[in-house]
Amino acid sequence: MKQNARLLPLALLSLSLMRCALTDHYELASDQGGATGTAGTASSGSAGGALSGTAGGTVSQGGSAGSLPNSVCSPMCSGPQQCCAAACVDTTTDAQNCGSCGNACDAGRECAASACSTGWLSMAAPPTGFVGRTHPATVAMGRSVFIWGGRDSAGNALNTGAIYSPATDSWVLVNQTGAPTPRSLATAVWTGNIVVVFGGVDATGNNLLRDAYAYDPNAKTWTTLPPAVTQRCRALGVWDGTRAIVWGGTDVNNLPIAGADRFDLTNWTTSSTPGDPGALLSPAVGFDGSTLYLQGGLLNGNARQDEAFSYATNTDGWTALNPTPPPRSNGFGAWDGTHFVVWGGRDDANLRNDGEYLSGSTWVAMSATGAPSARLLFWLRSGWAFAVRPSVVAFLGGQTSLAGNGTFSTNGATFDVAANTWNTILDWPSGETHDYGAGVWTGEELVLWSGYQQVVAAGQLGNATTTGERLSF
Repeated sequence: MKQNARLLPLALLSLSLMRCALTDHYELASDQGGATGTAGTASSGSAGGALSGTAGGTVSQGGSAGSLPNSVCSPMCSGPQQCCAAACVDTTTDAQNCGSCGNACDAGRECAASACSTGWLSMAAPPTGFVGRTHPATVAMGRSVFIWGGRDSAGNALNTGAIYSPATDSWVLVNQTGAPTPRSLATAVWTGNIVVVFGGVDATGNNLLRDAYAYDPNAKTWTTLPPAVTQRCRALGVWDGTRAIVWGGTDVNNLPIAGADRFDLTNWTTSSTPGDPGALLSPAVGFDGSTLYLQGGLLNGNARQDEAFSYATNTDGWTALNPTPPPRSNGFGAWDGTHFVVWGGRDDANLRNDGEYLSGSTWVAMSATGAPSARLLFWLRSGWAFAVRPSVVAFLGGQTSLAGNGTFSTNGATFDVAANTWNTILDWPSGETHDYGAGVWTGEELVLWSGYQQVVAAGQLGNATTTGERLSF
């Protein structure tokens, strides 16, 4: 445990967070977010890999020196043109002003009919020396992705990190000075201003951790935080606007740990126990910003169940919800803006490709027509579920076998809750499974990076690559 944390830095950190509102599209200003490093080749964006843009995801469009004021510019624009930063721009085709002034498409994406192009794109390589890894701590920082720690292909624990920006298809290294000790399976939570990194497993792989650190991407500094109450790895981390909630997780033997630890940026406390569902392994999970939803899972790592629960983070209270037969574990879960959606997973004998969503207090069956093949989700392996936009949830990847190391899908589908219909997501371009790698939805793009390339034989896994790809809908 580092001893450099003091009350004053924590108080200043807390005050800085209180005066800054949480934003959904945080983008670091140019030359912020990490130590100077050599960026991988980017299809577009600033040289040197610096992240660019402004909060809200817009990029200012400056006209040339002496350009006309908008009051003069606007009458000169015709057809689909708009006056953007004192210049007439065709917003139906301009990638820097797509659909409206300042609405810039991410790197590599074109603008047509006032919309940025969608689909899969390959990612730029990371900076030289930033190695491929498994089990890193990851989180979306608005439009960017924070990746830290994990283990390299030789199994060595890492304490290096980087921030990737789809807006510029570029990387910035995270400052290592004062960073947490090397570890894997840690949890990262974005508060809107800092990343909180908690727990995990130490370099030996034998010891759980409960220490915590904060990384400020603007100051490029680490601060040691008070340790949490409970040691955990593989824990789920969320931010409710006031506190970081770290729920569940496992010990080093993959046995589940009950309850949650709550960090209000000053102190850690544990969640209340009345109504707590107990130690659950592999439930489906959803979070609406203030309430955590859980469905199914293996109670104490053994008994598969159909129970469902909600946890209100502001009141620290648990509520039992109606059960959802049949009992299942390893389901894909997400919040679509109105409903908790659960799909796939497995029962006691088979993989499943059915699902339900919670409407009020009632579970409604999802259409089976056009659904992806049966598959399950192992937390932090290859498989992801997230809301693309209100009422539309994406289910992607996942394990398609029950034996050995498993086989994995590289495709999926979106489900429109309102229309009760499925739409196919094509295979990602590399074909690598990204098993135990980074998979983060930023709200605009899904970023998949590194992890094991594939299962090469029973009991063996391939090397962790530096391959990455990103998807926009």
